[in-house]
Amino acid sequence: MNTITQDLMDRTTQKAVAKMETCGAGWLRSWVGNSQLPINCETGNAYQGINLFILLGEERSSGKWGTYGAWARLGKQVESGQKHTKIIYFKINKSKTKVDKNGDPLKYPMMKVYRVFNESQTVGYVMETKTYGDNFSCSNADEWINNSGAVIEYNKTAAFYNPNEDKIGMPPKTAFFKTADATQEQNFYGTLFHELTHWTGHTSRNDRLIKRSSRQEYAFEELVAELGACFQSVHFGIEPAEVNADHTKYLNGWLQALKDDKQLIFKASAQANKAIQYLEGL
Repeated sequence: MNTITQDLMDRTTQKAVAKMETCGAGWLRSWVGNSQLPINCETGNAYQGINLFILLGEERSSGKWGTYGAWARLGKQVESGQKHTKIIYFKINKSKTKVDKNGDPLKYPMMKVYRVFNESQTVGYVMETKTYGDNFSCSNADEWINNSGAVIEYNKTAAFYNPNEDKIGMPPKTAFFKTADATQEQNFYGTLFHELTHWTGHTSRNDRLIKRSSRQEYAFEELVAELGACFQSVHFGIEPAEVNADHTKYLNGWLQALKDDKQLIFKASAQANKAIQYLEGL
């Protein structure tokens, strides 16, 4: 891993840790703010993995990102003095000349750092006025949930995923209420998205739910689920709610783990993105 990439990992981790320490259990909402799902300004493709997490963390009013050259090709000029955001492009290449002991082409990673700017940093940008009632796509979220095929029982007193029975338990929607930071609907869907992310970790799907032998391993899965809930909430225009009160007791566990392992946030983001891709495929 080169120095530039390691530096980016370190700074991303430090920013996440700072958010957690400052905001406590509410760090996720503060991190995401009113951001839109980030996409490439030229291709329209959504950013994935850690790049999704990095760009959401910038809390910009537009979801469109691109390099200086990309904006220029679209006839837009980045304003003078604007600071870029670094993202990572990672790819596994196969050698055309070298093979391993089995005769298969040797594989080697290629990693590049790109400097991108948000649409809000371009000359003449006018922020789109949002009407949250129109953007709150409950029907689309319901279709996403139903298409998963997950068994969900809406008659429980708490929210959970039981991997042994491969079932999600949820209180009925009427049991959720408005809080200072989120509406009833946002709290409901944010919680359900969290459990649905756990559901993707079953051995028959992404096979992520290994036997948890430590509090840190349990905390890592909770972080994956929170990021998965965050990404889904942003995708459907639903404001992500605060981290569930039931999960705040794990905050210190994965906060310390994040400090100890600078790549943990990258690993968790990659697993959350993998979960979203699995759900999208359904």
